[in-house]
Amino acid sequence: MEKSRRGSTRAAAQRSQKELRHDSAERPHRRQPDRNMRKQEQARRKKRRRRARRLFFIKLLLAVAVCMALFLAFRMGWRYLQNRLMYTPEKLAEEGWPESLVELLEKNPETKDFVLGYRDYEGPTDIDISDEVTEGEIPLFLQWDKRWGYETYGSDFLAVTGCGPTCLSMVLCGLTGDTGWNPLATARWAQEQGYYVDGSGSSWSLMSEGAQSLGLTSSEIVFDEAHILAELESGHPIICVVGPGDFTTSGHFLVLTGVDDSGKILLNDPNSIIRSEKAWDLEELMGQIRNLWSYSV
Repeated sequence: MEKSRRGSTRAAAQRSQKELRHDSAERPHRRQPDRNMRKQEQARRKKRRRRARRLFFIKLLLAVAVCMALFLAFRMGWRYLQNRLMYTPEKLAEEGWPESLVELLEKNPETKDFVLGYRDYEGPTDIDISDEVTEGEIPLFLQWDKRWGYETYGSDFLAVTGCGPTCLSMVLCGLTGDTGWNPLATARWAQEQGYYVDGSGSSWSLMSEGAQSLGLTSSEIVFDEAHILAELESGHPIICVVGPGDFTTSGHFLVLTGVDDSGKILLNDPNSIIRSEKAWDLEELMGQIRNLWSYSV
């Protein structure tokens, strides 16, 4: 019995030692996956932290950009409101705006943006009118266009005194397709050639002799409805000078460009977009016309 117990005890001890060796042999294999999982988890956390930092800085930059854009928009909007809503002719006169521009605004509210832009003008630049000119079609140019209206023609701004060369520019560019004769180039040429008359503006001879010097065929028209309509229906634009009435309180040049389906006259007024968009009864115009010339090439 004693031997049997000892044998059983010895066998149990051997089994325990085997199990311990087996467990110790298995333990490194169990720890290795645990270490790999921890490393992978740490790597994922680092990656998430880096991504979160990047997103934070991107959001911060976007927030700064939005704030700057809002600030600039507010500043520009406030300036626009100051200029467009608060500045009246009286206010401009008080602040030293040129008298002739203040008068221009009083007579023609369409010129408000132009007049208010006077102090922002930095001088003439290269003028490109190629997108506005199609040969055979008479473009509408405004004497108070910001590209040239602040320049001088004769004794004042081209915006004030330049209806004559602006009309001739429309006809010349429309009939020939030559975009070099924009209103400023035409006004400078007209003044150099002596076609500006102090106190009265452009000479009527600019529309005949001057136009012919620039390569146009110019002819005065018999002043009756039949001859005017015949010229326009033949594709010949007409420059006319008008007296006091719908267009001016003194004298002004216009371009008659055609006839619509109802027999009304289409025209380009270099001083008004609104009047240029209207179709006019010829009889209404003839009561204001002082002279007129038709053109061809």
